[in-house]
Amino acid sequence: MSRVFLTAEEQEMLRTFRFLTERPAESELTSAAQLINPEGMESFLLEYSCKIGSEDKKVLSSLLLKRYAFAAVISLFSFSVFNKVLNVSPDNVFLADGEKNGLWMPGFYFQDQDAREVKDRESAREEVAKEVFRDHLFPLIETAKKAGKVSDLISWENVAIYLFWVYEILIHQEELGHARERMEEDFRWLLNERNAALFGPYHQNPLARYHSEKQFVAEQDSVLRVRKTCCFSYKLRGGEALRCSTCPQTCNVKQPKGVR
Repeated sequence: MSRVFLTAEEQEMLRTFRFLTERPAESELTSAAQLINPEGMESFLLEYSCKIGSEDKKVLSSLLLKRYAFAAVISLFSFSVFNKVLNVSPDNVFLADGEKNGLWMPGFYFQDQDAREVKDRESAREEVAKEVFRDHLFPLIETAKKAGKVSDLISWENVAIYLFWVYEILIHQEELGHARERMEEDFRWLLNERNAALFGPYHQNPLARYHSEKQFVAEQDSVLRVRKTCCFSYKLRGGEALRCSTCPQTCNVKQPKGVR
């Protein structure tokens, strides 16, 4: 794969996912490498508890992973839509402190923003999955699990919901028409059980388990895919107003035992 740059148009599209092209002040940055380190994670949760909106480490860890899911979105969107591979190694990715509508909403700064142009999509797709999931998100999820006692089932669903949003909702945007076939193919591949090991030491694909059929939810008067786990957003300051519309605790849909 040859090295290329993101175009100004591509950078603008990635800003939708809180991708930052300018390096923020050092005081606002936390490296992914620090978060993967247990001591670094503990320090981060202590420092950011007020900004995130809770003193409960389980809540903090879950919301961190929910916000962090956009690092995977940025990488996979670039691959599927631009046919480019970004450097998502933990040493290259920084979480940037940010706020939107009163909620902690961090951005992502990639120190090296050059990309690699994809020639062989099959081999590149596997490489991207390993870099994003096995080598980055998996160790982060494990560290969050130890620091906040948050189930990795919750953490993986926090990631899955945003990837489903990209490949099921955003895919229909007119400006993505040229990439729609690639996106459909990549999404099918992403959910294939044969690729479970690309996410970590798993026998089952940790994303596929959440790709259930959507169903009508009377409380929302809409057809939704109800979450299988609760992300604890309602436990932030602001309480019920922050509860997800697809929360399994409030949607009147029976869930299998052992998934909350």
